Amino acid sequence: MLIYTVQPGDTIAAISRRYGLPPARIEADNSLRDGSRLVPGQNLLINTDTVRYIITEGQTLFSLSQEYGVPLESLIEANPELDPLNIRPGDAVMIPVDGSGERRQALFNGYAYPSISTNALNCVLPFLTFISPFSYTLTPQAELIPPDDSSLIFSAQRSAVMPLMVVTNIFGEGFDTENLSGILASEELQQRLIGNILAEVTSRRYYGVNMDIEYIAPDDRERYNAFLERLTDQLHDRGYIVVTALAPKISPDQKGVLYEAHDYEAQGRIADYVIIMTYEWGYT
Repeated sequence: MLIYTVQPGDTIAAISRRYGLPPARIEADNSLRDGSRLVPGQNLLINTDTVRYIITEGQTLFSLSQEYGVPLESLIEANPELDPLNIRPGDAVMIPVDGSGERRQALFNGYAYPSISTNALNCVLPFLTFISPFSYTLTPQAELIPPDDSSLIFSAQRSAVMPLMVVTNIFGEGFDTENLSGILASEELQQRLIGNILAEVTSRRYYGVNMDIEYIAPDDRERYNAFLERLTDQLHDRGYIVVTALAPKISPDQKGVLYEAHDYEAQGRIADYVIIMTYEWGYT
């Protein structure tokens, strides 16, 4: 299994020929409703360990190793019946693409609306570490409005995926800076919110909380840092983790309401994990 990044001009048909998989298989594995609408930079799951490739004029094992990012030694080892110095058009070459070798551990989180279809959920659960049902919203009095996520939590736990409680500063229809400021300005409201989070995490058997707090006012930068520290200390005392979500930046001093009030260094230090919301680029 590997991840393929779509290049300009790519089509499902071309990718299927490259990896020897039916187009329908690639579309199904990636839940693509319209395989003709690929976007450069999009990542696709290629569910295979070996590609059977037919050599064309001018190709060598070295050129294949460069094209597929596979060490030449691995190609030679996978094809003991071939003479590496006498490759001819029409020869079949087995290309290992399982990324064998030293690997780093990876954790995978997936956001999901409670309305997600059962088929889509079952397709992704085997690959997830965490699932984050979207989302709890807030009232100005720091009360929580829960999503209808009971079935998501049940499915996650049945699949050994850890559910995370997602808390957003959505008040009504959208992310709200002013009401968030009111909560951050009051230690009483902050502690009420932390207490409500703890109650929900405990009663609904979440693994921890995912704080997706956006559009913070610049004056609230330090208040939010202090709130995160207090939240993390109290959740850690009870064995839960804290995850934060941050918009992706392309420079340290990037301007904009999504970036300036968020202390990336502090959140990286305080939280157990940070999710960089690169999917935000898909909305622009």
